[in-house]
Amino acid sequence: IFKQGIFINDWKDNVYFRVKKGRNDGDPDDALQNYLMLPIYSPRLITALDINEIRGIQYLPIQVIKFNGVCLDGFCIANMLNFIEAFDEEKSVFDRFSEDFPNPNVRGKIAGVRKFVLKKKNLEGYDIIRLKEYKQRFFVSDKFKNIFQSNKFTGYSFREVELV
Repeated sequence: IFKQGIFINDWKDNVYFRVKKGRNDGDPDDALQNYLMLPIYSPRLITALDINEIRGIQYLPIQVIKFNGVCLDGFCIANMLNFIEAFDEEKSVFDRFSEDFPNPNVRGKIAGVRKFVLKKKNLEGYDIIRLKEYKQRFFVSDKFKNIFQSNKFTGYSFREVELV
């Protein structure tokens, strides 16, 4: 559901992520990494994004539980709502699933991208998006990146993509 860009109305308040191995515990990043590849943001990051009017994210409260059982308050899954057609197929370097791929639901769809090139005109007015054509990643504006870096938030690194 997180790769559909749909506002979630019936979110349950009993969702949690728990550290299972002590070696994976410690001070949490502001953008937590997890096996589901969901963006999970700290209360500090959420506040900064709100103050700076970063739109297109629904924050869904979760419990983050440390290895010792301590619950960290205020973390949320960032449900991305902006799904934009901005993938430049002519200039990007990517592979598609073959037409005889065993899973018929993905045949002909983008399987992986080695180089992203995005259509700049389609991105105007957005600070955070997922591509309709390839939903596995999300992309942020310079504004988002500058907020993240100037506040010394942790958990993300950024790689510039070409815009045409």
